[in-house]
Amino acid sequence: MLISKTELNITPQQLKMIEKGWGEEMINTTEVCNIKYDSDGLEVKGYLAHPKDTSKKYPLIIWNRGGNLKNGYIDEFLARGMYGELASWGYVVLASSYRMNEEFGGKDVNDILNLFPIADELEFCDSTKIGMEGWSRGGMMTFKVLTITDRIKCAVIISGLADLIRTEGLKNNLKAAFERQFGCDDAEEFEQRKKDRSPVNFADKINKDVSVLLIHGTADDHVSPQDSIDMYKLLQKNNIHSELKLIENGDHYLTKQKKETAALRKSWFDKYLK
Repeated sequence: MLISKTELNITPQQLKMIEKGWGEEMINTTEVCNIKYDSDGLEVKGYLAHPKDTSKKYPLIIWNRGGNLKNGYIDEFLARGMYGELASWGYVVLASSYRMNEEFGGKDVNDILNLFPIADELEFCDSTKIGMEGWSRGGMMTFKVLTITDRIKCAVIISGLADLIRTEGLKNNLKAAFERQFGCDDAEEFEQRKKDRSPVNFADKINKDVSVLLIHGTADDHVSPQDSIDMYKLLQKNNIHSELKLIENGDHYLTKQKKETAALRKSWFDKYLK
């Protein structure tokens, strides 16, 4: 349930930077706002973006952020650019900031699922056509959601986390994040929680009717590209339509391949939602 919707607090200087990064046309044709909504009795923050022309219905993209706690948090400046870009492609966008006490793929998955009723109530949203996008940890969250609902027609996973045990061995500080967000005193139980959150261990439970695009940079030292390679093989094994795009020399954020990545994402969503 939607609790409130408020304007972003963007300064004129920030707006100029957004125009420079994403284009003046995007600013002029889209709206992005803060939302607060109910998720399991908790007040959770997020964002809503859409074209300014609300006289017709648009497909929906639910966007799942990566990171943990403040690391990876999407502020209003980034939201205006990132979600505005998606909206400029002709989509409604809903994104959760997740609950305060994140569980990194535990009960906070419900914060994504509880966006669906909001979409159903938006007059300009065609919630029969839903895509989902997740970056890094958001990819892991997306895969989990795909085991719970069959409403999602397509998904794009970028630098997706799929094997937590492999990933905590990299120099990315995620081991400490795992301990903080879903750790426990029982070492055996902690290992099981990592496995339960790893998509490589539940790929067979993913909805068979979704189309999944996996994008990963070959130089990613935060989440191994092997995570996406393994998931692609598992999706293929389970007869789930999927494609894998490995971006040569791309880092975790695909910093130098933004345009290429954006084109791949837009093409996938347009193909399966329009």
